[in-house]
Amino acid sequence: MASGGALPGTAIEWYMFGVVLVGLNVIVLLVTGHTLFQSIAMGLFYGLAMALVVVLVVAVWETVVGDSSQE
Repeated sequence: MASGGALPGTAIEWYMFGVVLVGLNVIVLLVTGHTLFQSIAMGLFYGLAMALVVVLVVAVWETVVGDSSQE
């Protein structure tokens, strides 16, 4: 990855992580008895919110702790 980047991996990996979280949320919501419309709406919101939280945690972790190979 380019120097100075706060996140490990590439951008497409993080986008795909968000898509996977949205998909899993929609499936879980459908299984638990929500309607299709509710599942898609809540799955999008909560899936992307979880992805954002994970990205922020990883970015802070990488910024604070850093990579030991860069010392």
